[in-house]
Amino acid sequence: MSPSSNPVPMAEDLRPRSGIPEPARWSEGTLFAILVFVSLLPYSNALLNGFVYDDTTQILDNPYIVSFRHLGQVFTTAVWSYVGSGGYTNYYRPVMTFGYMLCFRVFGTAPYGFHLANILLHAAAVCMLYVLTKRMFGNRLVAFLAAALFALLPIHTESVDWVAAVTDLEVTLFFLLTFWFFLRVPSEEGKRSGGAVVGMALSFSLALCSKEQALMLPFLATAYEHFYRGDRSYTKWAQKVSRYYLLWVLTFAYLLFRQHVFGAFAPIIGHPEVSRYGAFLSGIALLGGYIWKLIWPFRLCAFYMFHPSTSVLDPRVLASLAALAACAGLFVFLWKHNRLASFGMVWFFATIAPVLNVRVLASDNVFAERYLYPPSAGFCWLAALGLVKVWSRFANRSVAWRWAYAGILGVLAVVFAVRIVTRNRIWRDEITFYSATLQSSPDAVPIYNNLGSVYWNRGDVDAAERQWQKALTFVPDSPTLLNNLGLVYMERRELPKAVEYFRKSADTKPAFPDPHLNLGVAYQQMGLKDEAEVQYLTAVSLAPLNLHIHNRLGTLYLDEGQVQKAEKQFTTSASIAPNVVAYDALGGILLERRAYPAAEEMFKRSISLNPGDVHAREELAALYQGSGRTAKAMEQYQAILKTDRQNAAALEGLQKIRQSLSSDTHAAKQ
Repeated sequence: MSPSSNPVPMAEDLRPRSGIPEPARWSEGTLFAILVFVSLLPYSNALLNGFVYDDTTQILDNPYIVSFRHLGQVFTTAVWSYVGSGGYTNYYRPVMTFGYMLCFRVFGTAPYGFHLANILLHAAAVCMLYVLTKRMFGNRLVAFLAAALFALLPIHTESVDWVAAVTDLEVTLFFLLTFWFFLRVPSEEGKRSGGAVVGMALSFSLALCSKEQALMLPFLATAYEHFYRGDRSYTKWAQKVSRYYLLWVLTFAYLLFRQHVFGAFAPIIGHPEVSRYGAFLSGIALLGGYIWKLIWPFRLCAFYMFHPSTSVLDPRVLASLAALAACAGLFVFLWKHNRLASFGMVWFFATIAPVLNVRVLASDNVFAERYLYPPSAGFCWLAALGLVKVWSRFANRSVAWRWAYAGILGVLAVVFAVRIVTRNRIWRDEITFYSATLQSSPDAVPIYNNLGSVYWNRGDVDAAERQWQKALTFVPDSPTLLNNLGLVYMERRELPKAVEYFRKSADTKPAFPDPHLNLGVAYQQMGLKDEAEVQYLTAVSLAPLNLHIHNRLGTLYLDEGQVQKAEKQFTTSASIAPNVVAYDALGGILLERRAYPAAEEMFKRSISLNPGDVHAREELAALYQGSGRTAKAMEQYQAILKTDRQNAAALEGLQKIRQSLSSDTHAAKQ
């Protein structure tokens, strides 16, 4: 009888000797129902949240998600390529953008739809962790506890609540799925493994297209195959390699693709000013921080400002070294007494490793709670094994002891769930989110900047300026802040001062399109049309998919009487994403050419996007009236008067129509 290729069950001393907990007796359907319930319920109030932080740019301002004709760009360009060179990074996340496409197709831009997608992906990852854990450890109770803990860890709130953090959910789901398929690939000759191999290849490809952390999967598979799988002692080396070599082939193909398309694998932006030694020390400090966050996930914050470590005597480095020493001791203990349990530590450190290199991580937010979503699976395995081990100690005690232990676990689950519910509220809207984040991280410059932008969009210029000035005290040469303060002075009609700030911003970061766009607006207001055109053209070259720049340039050309150039810009704008400005302008241009059917179509498109577009309705009503379609003209005028009762053009148009109808009636009677 040939030996089984299934994993060796968990060590017998971890199985309860008596008093088997109820979860070990429940059906699979019941266990899945409970896991789905504890995954969804704590996050249900997140459905009331709006878009915050990067959500606006990645969803509301992302032309890729509005049409499937952009699929080619989604899968062959970097995730921020639609922004232009000013926001360029070679992060590759096509699964995220494709998911946004699907959500946009179903929900439009309603935030609840995108939040629902995140919550469902979280529930799917929880269930997948249960399935994988049961196969690895051969124990349903361990699998249930690990998955339930994963569902309720408060550290996961950032990944689930923040729409833009969906990449962590996606990569974890496909990561777990790939590893499950890997465990199903048999080593015995003659056994069919096609389904498992194909599934492993497809899910790993999706993981790679979700986030770069997926690259650690081949390392984990190799380590598991040679040091942990139950049949490792009698499986031939070639047979072992046959189970995971495809993962390495796909990894090298992926790296070649990234190198060929983007020119390099690592992000172009990061912290190159940090020395290699400083990056090494900072990585140690970050690792200790992540370990502590898993152990004590209550003091949570969406933005931790990065402060590099420069000395081994840095308290953060010393604390991390102590934590690593403790982890090393635990690993040795587990390796000797329950080797498979130590794989949880291997999983954690392997999946957290990619986010410890501060020289390549973008922004000042190099420590992020969302990075713990994939690694926490390893932590949950260790915790679940420990909980079952403790239960086995209570198995021979009285029922009261077991109930007390179960009660403690229940209270802990409730505490975690309540913390999730309260944390969800932080992501309700941008004011709440940024204000709460600044309370926890008062030196978070990007958060001050974003809070200022919220006030600006609400028309509170003074409040916006206060936030931007606060941020500027931390980073006086920030191109974003300089550009934003230029907007403040342009709003106040202090155009020379606005130009000064825009120029400083452009000089600090030449590839940043926003200051060039705003310089164009300022010059146009100053009557310097040639200078304005130069700045608009520069902005277009830097961000060719920014429809606002095309609209501005088109408006400039219309003012100068260059109708053909204007039409080209507005046509490009509308092709990037349907928008009212482009359709209104194109409708007017077509009216001038007496291309009435085409003009009518443009105004209809504009009204379909914005029913309150008075200009489009006025033009459409006049067009209908001129072509004798009186009823349709009246319909447009009446629609205008519903929102603007004193609209002169609508009142005059209706009066003319009524007079004409009255004259026709009188003539008919005679």
